[in-house]
Amino acid sequence: MAVLSRAIPAAASSPTEVAMQMFPPCALLCLKELIPKSACSTEDVPCLCTNVPLNAQLAGCIVQSCTTYEGLMSKNASMTMCGAPVRNETAKPLLIGVIGGAIALMVFGLRMCSGIPTGGRTLGWDDWTIVIAMALTMPPTIFAVTLSNNGLGKDMWTLPQKQIENVLFYYYLGELFYFAALTATKISILFFMLRVFSMSKRFRHLVYGTMVMCLGYGIAFVTCTALQCTPVNYSWEQIDSNKVGKCNNIHLQGWMSAIFNIIIDLIILVLPLKKLAELQMKLKKKIMIMFMFSLGIFVTIVSVVRLRSLIAFANSQNITWDYTEAAWWSTVELDVGIICACLPSLRSLFMTLGVRMLGSTNGHSNGPKSTGMKSGTNKSGLSSTAEKPAKSVPRQGDESDFIPLVDVDNGKSNFNESVGVYRLRSIS
Repeated sequence: MAVLSRAIPAAASSPTEVAMQMFPPCALLCLKELIPKSACSTEDVPCLCTNVPLNAQLAGCIVQSCTTYEGLMSKNASMTMCGAPVRNETAKPLLIGVIGGAIALMVFGLRMCSGIPTGGRTLGWDDWTIVIAMALTMPPTIFAVTLSNNGLGKDMWTLPQKQIENVLFYYYLGELFYFAALTATKISILFFMLRVFSMSKRFRHLVYGTMVMCLGYGIAFVTCTALQCTPVNYSWEQIDSNKVGKCNNIHLQGWMSAIFNIIIDLIILVLPLKKLAELQMKLKKKIMIMFMFSLGIFVTIVSVVRLRSLIAFANSQNITWDYTEAAWWSTVELDVGIICACLPSLRSLFMTLGVRMLGSTNGHSNGPKSTGMKSGTNKSGLSSTAEKPAKSVPRQGDESDFIPLVDVDNGKSNFNESVGVYRLRSIS
């Protein structure tokens, strides 16, 4: 750890005066021993701050003579004496966490409103698992506030020891909720695929297999994170030299979890593409449906960016500063995951409000607008220009907003898509 760096103007306070006020006693002994042996005088601040050999010797002496936190106090004293700028980006993780969490919560609320019993669809496993995912996402949003208040986004040598421990503690808890929430979100998306598609057994087995993979990922990394240090409290108390413990290679663990996360995201992204490509419908409609199922690409992009940010704090000596970017990217990933998992289910609500999203309404007649069960329109929302449909379509019940999209001969029947997301029937 460098002790003296970055020169300041000569008009600064006397280094002796600064040292007496800010350096701990153990560091003062090192200064008194090593400065006289160097080419710098005790009053020559620029020399003291730029003398590389002297700073290296002081760093070694302080590491041997002082506790970890006393070393941080020495770092703070030298940085202050040498006029280093005081960095503060605590607002960034706070704003990103709170705003992202609020947007995710709003989209989640809209999704649940679209599934209420009065005129909505029946809640399915995808809805219940997204409820769990949202519940697990809220603590990291709250931790964004506590982390910011305790100094995440500042240089750790400017913080009291208790605040550093608090940052490590809430970061530790945030990691546990991160892996659990991420797993629940992925499983919700997979349940959504099962709900939307009537597919072959092989496809269902692929989806269930991916669910098992997601569950294994979550259990493995929640467990590894919870037990990353022995004893467990050493995860956040390691700054205290009086505490004894050991930790795994946390940075390698972070990289491995990010890589596996990206691989699973890509698998989930690819799963429905073959079935979507087989649909016999107009290209425009097919593109819109494929876009609906490709929203997960945004989560994958965020995961890749987060992986890049993990490199920044490999072997970090300034955790409250270096962890900042990884922390808020993790929060963004959770929020974007919730949003992408909820958006496809919002079509019925948007259409009720008159907003045409993820599709368009077809099959309108030139006469007066229909508001109920008029001629040629049944309760499931299907309309036809013919008196009899070319092919029967299974009904989902009056409360359902899922419409089976089946292959219709020569386009003889049109689909009124004014309610709900699509239920895609595989084409044999």
